[in-house]
Amino acid sequence: MTQTLVMAAEQRQADRDQAAAVGEAEGRATLALLRQLRGDDWQRRTDATEWDVRTLVSHLVAQAEDALRLRTLLRRELVGRLHRRGRIPVDAHMAVGVDEHRSDQGPELVERFAVLWPRAVHARWRQPALVRRAPMSLGMPGVPRVRVAYLLDVILNRDLWMHRVDLARATGKLFIIAEHDRHIVAQVMRDLAVQWTAPPVALELTGPAGGAWLIGSGDPVAVVRGDAVGYLRALAGRDDNVDLELISGERALLARLRRTRLPF
Repeated sequence: MTQTLVMAAEQRQADRDQAAAVGEAEGRATLALLRQLRGDDWQRRTDATEWDVRTLVSHLVAQAEDALRLRTLLRRELVGRLHRRGRIPVDAHMAVGVDEHRSDQGPELVERFAVLWPRAVHARWRQPALVRRAPMSLGMPGVPRVRVAYLLDVILNRDLWMHRVDLARATGKLFIIAEHDRHIVAQVMRDLAVQWTAPPVALELTGPAGGAWLIGSGDPVAVVRGDAVGYLRALAGRDDNVDLELISGERALLARLRRTRLPF
């Protein structure tokens, strides 16, 4: 490995100012992609298995609305629990938001996103410290409770980033990587290292958003290489057979890396 290994576990969680800057940058990148969509693009299926492109964009709009209006968020949570029993709570909540935009056309949703996302980023930034410190559940099986700040500063930016990947793949549009993408990858590597219980591994992520990361503590027992965007898709549950290359060391760690999942 020619790159210097970075201790992933030593990366600090994004603070509110970093998160706002990244959120604004990711919003601009997503909007630039959305404004390229035309005609049949809106009906194309995405890697978010239940959604086509139009439905996915309606989810992004609904998510921004939730950040701006607590009443809307709570109402959707209640309706989801009452009328979509049997579904994971977070999925039920998202389904309600999507359903409320069922009649909206794609271009209309894009313009709503353009207005609402920057306001949602600011609304998250100004949440008081008392709220940010409060514990909460992400509503995902097997995911421990976190502080609200983790949702506001990490997960929501990461979620939008992954959906931009979904949109680019579904429509064949170019996925443009800028400096803020590297920050998102670094936060994912931090979370991977925090939950990693296997022997340490050196993970070399290629591509413009990549880098060399030490996952675990101590001398790595394997060196593994893979595309940065491709591996984050795997961590988000988008690819069970992600292409990872064992450069040296213990082959069993390839399977461990492939089956690890993180919240997005």
